[in-house]
Amino acid sequence: MKEIIKFELFYKALMFLVVLPFLSLIEGLYTRYVIGVSAIYNFDMVYFLLGSVSGIIALIVSCIVVLCFIYFEYAVLYKLIFLYKSKSVQSWREVFWSSFVDLKDLKSVSSIFLFLLFVLLNPLWHLYFTSSFLPEINIPSFVINELIKMDGGSILVIIGYTLLFIFYGFLCFVPIYYILTKDSLLKSIKKSINVMKKNYKIWGLLILLFVVNYVLDTFVFRELPLKNGDFNFYFLRYFVLSFSFKIRSLIFIIDTILWTSIEILFIYKQLSYVDEAQIKCSFTRLYELNIRKINIKERLLRHKLLYGFLFTIGIVCFVIFYFNQYPLLHKPYSIGHRGDISAVENTIDGVLAADQNNADYAEIDIQMTKDRHLIVCHDTNLKRLAGVDKEIKDLTLKEIKQITIFNKAGDKSNIPTLEETIIAAKESKNGIGLLIEFKPLSGDLEDTVNQTIDLIEKYDFSEKAMFMSMNEQCVELLAKKRPDWWIGYCAFGNVGRMDIKLNDPFIPDFIAVEEGAINTQFLEDARNRVLPVYVWTVDDYEKVIDYLRMGVSGVIGDSSDQVTSAVDEYLAEYDEENEYLTTCPGFPKLTDDEYEYIQCE
Repeated sequence: MKEIIKFELFYKALMFLVVLPFLSLIEGLYTRYVIGVSAIYNFDMVYFLLGSVSGIIALIVSCIVVLCFIYFEYAVLYKLIFLYKSKSVQSWREVFWSSFVDLKDLKSVSSIFLFLLFVLLNPLWHLYFTSSFLPEINIPSFVINELIKMDGGSILVIIGYTLLFIFYGFLCFVPIYYILTKDSLLKSIKKSINVMKKNYKIWGLLILLFVVNYVLDTFVFRELPLKNGDFNFYFLRYFVLSFSFKIRSLIFIIDTILWTSIEILFIYKQLSYVDEAQIKCSFTRLYELNIRKINIKERLLRHKLLYGFLFTIGIVCFVIFYFNQYPLLHKPYSIGHRGDISAVENTIDGVLAADQNNADYAEIDIQMTKDRHLIVCHDTNLKRLAGVDKEIKDLTLKEIKQITIFNKAGDKSNIPTLEETIIAAKESKNGIGLLIEFKPLSGDLEDTVNQTIDLIEKYDFSEKAMFMSMNEQCVELLAKKRPDWWIGYCAFGNVGRMDIKLNDPFIPDFIAVEEGAINTQFLEDARNRVLPVYVWTVDDYEKVIDYLRMGVSGVIGDSSDQVTSAVDEYLAEYDEENEYLTTCPGFPKLTDDEYEYIQCE
């Protein structure tokens, strides 16, 4: 058992402190010097990676690297647990070096299926094995939320997860047969299915682990878990400066110890179904490394004054630079996603509900009708919202006004125009602002921007409106026409390191990011470039506070009351953790010389 623990400690430290930060650096260098941009977002990730030979090669190499690191840990761990079960004594280092030979198993076409199993399916459930390189993956929250909002969507999600769990269970013996007994992939799958057909003990154990995992994540470890992206150059800074990050790190350690222990016991139980005589893998290294030893201590003592001086200077410079965290731009905003969940989405009722909950802004989506009117609606098709299989672009405003939309709670409403929504927000009790997301279709972009400008200026609403889109051309055009407005970019994912230069065609005022893309590296890059980050879509009270303590400047959630209450608590109890470049009401504004931001008493 001691050898198993030694290996897991070594491998996890290697991944978190060396491999993951190094690969993050390589990713940034690739996007900057090969693709030619500092970072790519949204569907541009697909375009740049699949639209060129270099992108396809980079994607294939990335998949191979990920699979190798995960498969290698599988191989070493399964071997060590087998040796422990068979009461054989062998150093983890010996098994470690011997397992490099197992990587040749990935040369066949079957490695594609192994990628699906080891890199996608297993991390999705992470019950009987948790990889150090990729502990878990999640289907993006916004995808699940959109499915749930559909008629019968909840049932569809449950069925989907149930099927994935069944596949996961039936294939849980594949690593044992493929790694230890060296069976072919097809044979390993058949054997695994045969073992699991009537193995109620293992099925019961998997279900029990699922329940334990759910209870721990939902009721015990409520704080945000650390992600792979959090292990980067800024890890120590966040650990020292942020109490919340210390708690998250402690929870991560406890969670890692717990699930490492569980995986060892589970694999140990699995091995009781395998005949030891069938084990064919190698446990000893096939070659010796001849490394010349260098007496570092002797060399240091020979020049101890010089090395001591250089070390001291280096530490002082490092501390001054490393722990100097740049202030945030403004105090956090509370933003209701499509208004508020208590009303039909993207309606005036939803906007007023968010206003009643004291949200700073209501996020709305706008698109254009057949007769060139801007309406507030997220979906391009009305099937989900109204049960009518018609496209917005094929309907006139008059036709749309005759359609009733509804939510799952049975509330009913009508689709408002952007003009009606601006009027409602302007006349609302608390004067709520609007975060307007452009969703232009082909050919609508310029007209959408121009009409929005006309309506905002007609009602003198620019001081209460923010604008964003996943369509970079759209926000770039708006920024050219109205550079003083608060305009940002919306993203559900990114590759590379954020870097904004003064000669960039569009310099956003903020970036709104799906919560799955949030990590300390992303937040620190944004912070160093005075770029506020708004995270979507978050409704859990504790998660809202956790994101704010990480340095997020705005939270977009369906339940605007939860978001607003959490922001208020954060400002009351934790706000002293941050400094702000400006605390003035409204959007941050530069001084006349554009050297710093206007300050308020």
